[in-house]
Amino acid sequence: MDVTPFLSYFVKQVYDKLDAAIPEADLMDEFQTLLESGKVTKKETDLWNFVIYAYGKGEFSTKQLERDFGKAAYATIRSFVIKFTNLGLLKSQNYGNRVRYRVSDNFSLHRTQK
Repeated sequence: MDVTPFLSYFVKQVYDKLDAAIPEADLMDEFQTLLESGKVTKKETDLWNFVIYAYGKGEFSTKQLERDFGKAAYATIRSFVIKFTNLGLLKSQNYGNRVRYRVSDNFSLHRTQK
């Protein structure tokens, strides 16, 4: 039995998509810099790690993050997404009166330095 077609499918449909879901190293380095400088709290670190591993590059809402994370109030979630959007770590997208967030594709170190 030739398993080549299965392996080809697996690589194209699963393995390659996993690589795309992992944030860029520069993004993680910048987060580490923010953490070491004291600009990010322990709760925000927990939320950031959850976002990275639960959603990858996918979109999420504040309500969805609150429900999935389960260890933070809505106000904490809301301030987290606003702060991380302003830092350039998250990107927001408006859909009518709803806002969805995702990990930024084009994070720039210069946007956080003031």
